[in-house]
Amino acid sequence: MIELVADEERPETPEFWRDQEREAHGEMRRQALRWGFLFAAIFACVFFALWWAGSAVSFSASRVETTTAATWRVWGTVRDARTGAPVAWAQVGDDPAGRPPLFGATATLDGAYELMTIAEPHEVVVTALGYRAKKIGVGRSWYLWMPKGSEQADIALEPESPAP
Repeated sequence: MIELVADEERPETPEFWRDQEREAHGEMRRQALRWGFLFAAIFACVFFALWWAGSAVSFSASRVETTTAATWRVWGTVRDARTGAPVAWAQVGDDPAGRPPLFGATATLDGAYELMTIAEPHEVVVTALGYRAKKIGVGRSWYLWMPKGSEQADIALEPESPAP
Protein backbone atom coordinates (compact mmCIF):
# COMPACT_ATOMS: atom_id res chain seq x y z
CA MET A 1 0.00 0.00 0.00
CA ILE A 2 1.25 3.46 -0.90
CA GLU A 3 1.15 6.03 1.73
CA LEU A 4 0.86 9.69 0.72
CA VAL A 5 2.73 12.16 2.84
CA ALA A 6 1.78 15.79 2.83
CA ASP A 7 4.46 18.38 2.01
CA GLU A 8 4.49 19.58 5.56
CA GLU A 9 5.21 16.10 6.85
CA ARG A 10 8.03 15.32 4.31
CA PRO A 11 11.42 15.36 5.98
CA GLU A 12 13.73 18.16 4.76
CA THR A 13 16.80 17.22 2.66
CA PRO A 14 19.92 17.46 4.76
CA GLU A 15 22.24 20.43 4.06
CA PHE A 16 25.04 18.06 3.13
CA TRP A 17 23.08 16.67 0.15
CA ARG A 18 22.11 20.14 -1.10
CA ASP A 19 25.76 21.29 -0.96
CA GLN A 20 26.87 18.21 -2.84
CA GLU A 21 24.16 18.80 -5.47
CA ARG A 22 25.32 22.42 -5.93
CA GLU A 23 28.94 21.30 -6.29
CA ALA A 24 27.93 18.68 -8.87
CA HIS A 25 26.04 21.31 -10.92
CA GLY A 26 29.01 23.71 -10.67
CA GLU A 27 31.42 21.00 -11.79
CA MET A 28 29.11 20.14 -14.69
CA ARG A 29 29.06 23.79 -15.83
CA ARG A 30 32.86 24.03 -15.62
CA GLN A 31 33.22 20.81 -17.60
CA ALA A 32 30.78 22.08 -20.24
CA LEU A 33 32.80 25.32 -20.55
CA ARG A 34 36.04 23.35 -20.92
CA TRP A 35 34.55 21.19 -23.66
CA GLY A 36 33.11 24.27 -25.36
CA PHE A 37 36.51 26.01 -25.40
CA LEU A 38 38.19 22.82 -26.63
CA PHE A 39 35.65 22.50 -29.45
CA ALA A 40 36.10 26.16 -30.41
CA ALA A 41 39.91 25.78 -30.42
CA ILE A 42 39.78 22.64 -32.56
CA PHE A 43 37.30 24.28 -34.93
CA ALA A 44 39.56 27.36 -35.24
CA CYS A 45 42.63 25.20 -35.93
CA VAL A 46 40.83 23.19 -38.61
CA PHE A 47 39.47 26.38 -40.19
CA PHE A 48 42.96 27.92 -40.21
CA ALA A 49 44.52 24.76 -41.69
CA LEU A 50 41.93 24.64 -44.47
CA TRP A 51 42.34 28.35 -45.22
CA TRP A 52 46.12 28.00 -45.25
CA ALA A 53 46.04 24.95 -47.52
CA GLY A 54 43.60 26.69 -49.87
CA SER A 55 45.85 29.74 -50.09
CA ALA A 56 48.89 27.59 -50.85
CA VAL A 57 47.10 25.60 -53.54
CA SER A 58 45.67 28.76 -55.09
CA PHE A 59 49.08 30.46 -55.13
CA SER A 60 50.78 27.37 -56.57
CA ALA A 61 48.14 27.02 -59.27
CA SER A 62 48.47 30.66 -60.26
CA ARG A 63 52.27 30.31 -60.33
CA VAL A 64 52.04 27.37 -62.72
CA GLU A 65 49.85 29.47 -65.02
CA THR A 66 52.22 32.50 -64.73
CA THR A 67 49.29 34.64 -63.63
CA THR A 68 50.67 35.21 -60.18
CA ALA A 69 49.53 38.41 -58.54
CA ALA A 70 52.10 40.53 -56.78
CA THR A 71 51.66 39.77 -53.08
CA TRP A 72 55.13 40.42 -51.67
CA ARG A 73 56.17 44.02 -50.84
CA VAL A 74 59.86 44.89 -50.95
CA TRP A 75 60.64 48.42 -49.79
CA GLY A 76 63.62 50.46 -48.80
CA THR A 77 66.05 53.14 -49.95
CA VAL A 78 68.64 53.14 -52.71
CA ARG A 79 71.82 54.98 -51.62
CA ASP A 80 75.29 55.71 -52.92
CA ALA A 81 77.67 53.19 -51.31
CA ARG A 82 80.43 55.79 -50.83
CA THR A 83 78.57 58.92 -49.76
CA GLY A 84 75.33 57.50 -48.39
CA ALA A 85 73.37 60.01 -50.49
CA PRO A 86 70.04 58.82 -51.90
CA VAL A 87 70.08 57.71 -55.54
CA ALA A 88 67.14 59.33 -57.29
CA TRP A 89 65.07 57.51 -59.92
CA ALA A 90 66.84 54.15 -59.57
CA GLN A 91 65.07 51.25 -61.29
CA VAL A 92 64.21 48.30 -59.06
CA GLY A 93 62.77 45.23 -60.75
CA ASP A 94 62.69 41.46 -60.95
CA ASP A 95 65.71 39.94 -62.69
CA PRO A 96 64.87 39.64 -66.41
CA ALA A 97 66.61 36.23 -66.42
CA GLY A 98 64.10 35.01 -63.83
CA ARG A 99 60.75 33.33 -64.28
CA PRO A 100 57.80 35.50 -65.34
CA PRO A 101 55.79 37.39 -64.31
CA LEU A 102 58.26 40.22 -63.78
CA PHE A 103 57.49 43.34 -61.76
CA GLY A 104 59.31 46.66 -61.42
CA ALA A 105 59.34 50.01 -59.63
CA THR A 106 61.15 53.33 -59.73
CA ALA A 107 62.73 54.98 -56.71
CA THR A 108 61.62 58.50 -55.78
CA LEU A 109 63.80 61.60 -55.65
CA ASP A 110 64.75 60.57 -52.07
CA GLY A 111 65.79 57.08 -53.24
CA ALA A 112 62.78 55.41 -51.59
CA TYR A 113 61.14 52.58 -53.51
CA GLU A 114 58.34 50.07 -53.07
CA LEU A 115 58.26 47.00 -55.29
CA MET A 116 55.28 44.66 -55.32
CA THR A 117 56.48 41.26 -56.55
CA ILE A 118 55.96 37.54 -55.98
CA ALA A 119 56.76 35.90 -52.67
CA GLU A 120 58.96 33.05 -53.88
CA PRO A 121 62.73 33.54 -53.50
CA HIS A 122 64.21 35.29 -56.52
CA GLU A 123 66.58 38.09 -57.45
CA VAL A 124 65.84 41.76 -57.93
CA VAL A 125 68.09 43.96 -60.05
CA VAL A 126 68.73 47.59 -59.06
CA THR A 127 70.10 49.97 -61.71
CA ALA A 128 70.73 53.71 -61.91
CA LEU A 129 72.64 55.99 -64.27
CA GLY A 130 76.27 56.25 -63.23
CA TYR A 131 76.12 53.20 -60.93
CA ARG A 132 76.90 49.50 -61.25
CA ALA A 133 73.84 47.25 -61.33
CA LYS A 134 73.29 45.21 -58.18
CA LYS A 135 71.33 42.02 -57.60
CA ILE A 136 69.73 41.22 -54.26
CA GLY A 137 67.75 38.20 -53.14
CA VAL A 138 64.17 38.70 -51.96
CA GLY A 139 61.24 36.48 -51.02
CA ARG A 140 60.77 33.67 -48.52
CA SER A 141 61.34 29.94 -48.89
CA TRP A 142 57.99 29.21 -47.24
CA TYR A 143 56.12 31.38 -49.76
CA LEU A 144 53.64 28.59 -50.53
CA TRP A 145 52.30 28.73 -46.99
CA MET A 146 52.57 32.50 -46.50
CA PRO A 147 52.26 34.06 -49.96
CA LYS A 148 51.71 37.57 -48.61
CA GLY A 149 54.11 39.75 -46.65
CA SER A 150 56.85 42.33 -46.88
CA GLU A 151 60.53 42.87 -46.29
CA GLN A 152 62.85 45.83 -46.15
CA ALA A 153 65.89 45.93 -48.40
CA ASP A 154 68.08 49.03 -48.27
CA ILE A 155 70.46 48.98 -51.23
CA ALA A 156 73.88 50.59 -51.60
CA LEU A 157 75.00 51.08 -55.22
CA GLU A 158 78.66 51.46 -56.21
CA PRO A 159 79.44 54.33 -58.61
CA GLU A 160 80.82 53.29 -62.02
CA SER A 161 83.77 55.68 -61.91
CA PRO A 162 86.43 55.30 -59.22
CA ALA A 163 86.50 57.78 -56.35
CA PRO A 164 88.78 60.83 -56.92
